[in-house]
Amino acid sequence: MTRLEATEAQAAANGLSLAQAMEQPMSLVVQDGQKLVDNPLRYDYERAYLAYQALEGTNGVGTGLEMITFLVIPLLFFVYGCGVAAGDARRRILKDRVVIQGATSYVVAKAATVVAVSLAAILIAATLSLAAAPIVRAAFLPSVDRSFPYPVATVAVESPAVQIAFSASTAMMFGLLGLFVGLVARSMLIPSLAAGGLLMVAPFAGPYDPRNILTAAGEGVFNYWGGFSPRPPFPVQIEFGLAAMAGGLVFVSLVSVVIWSRMTKFV
Repeated sequence: MTRLEATEAQAAANGLSLAQAMEQPMSLVVQDGQKLVDNPLRYDYERAYLAYQALEGTNGVGTGLEMITFLVIPLLFFVYGCGVAAGDARRRILKDRVVIQGATSYVVAKAATVVAVSLAAILIAATLSLAAAPIVRAAFLPSVDRSFPYPVATVAVESPAVQIAFSASTAMMFGLLGLFVGLVARSMLIPSLAAGGLLMVAPFAGPYDPRNILTAAGEGVFNYWGGFSPRPPFPVQIEFGLAAMAGGLVFVSLVSVVIWSRMTKFV
């Protein structure tokens, strides 16, 4: 709130009150990576309001999940999926597991493990986000005794249950992708390095971030009040982008299973 108070004091010195600023329109233009605002007092007021609301009640769930769903979860669960797939080969017990369980049951069990762990991890993250919200607000927004007398237009978002489902689906998708890649690669190192390059380095090579087809789809699920600011995705329809991602996962899984079924298990 310090920034709002400083902006309000500066505006008052120039003869502009908060009431007057809220009556005036505000436009935001991003030019050369810099934000240009023609009504800074109203802008800071709305940012402060949204920051406060982001940690209010169950809003803390969405605020915590949006921070990890699009930045941390894709790479983290891809690496985890690779580890699940490559673990038996690395410990040289792959042939024993396949003989005991059967090839189909073996792959299904691995996929079920990834799905179960993904859901459990997101539920834990959601619980921690909810519990941490009041602590974060007390640490970073202390002595918030002022009210917000002027309404701020906000977009309705889904319930925490839908937010959890969205994050869990993202974790499952990348976890399964890592699983099927790991079945063929039988290694975590090379696939993880490749995924890290594609997810953390390649997006900054151009103006678009291919991961952010997910953030575009999540605009109706999350409100991004917590300060997460996604870059624009590739200029494609959201439905097409999501369908392409799902189709790609199915294609990779089918190809990987076919290749893995022909590979020797005696390693």
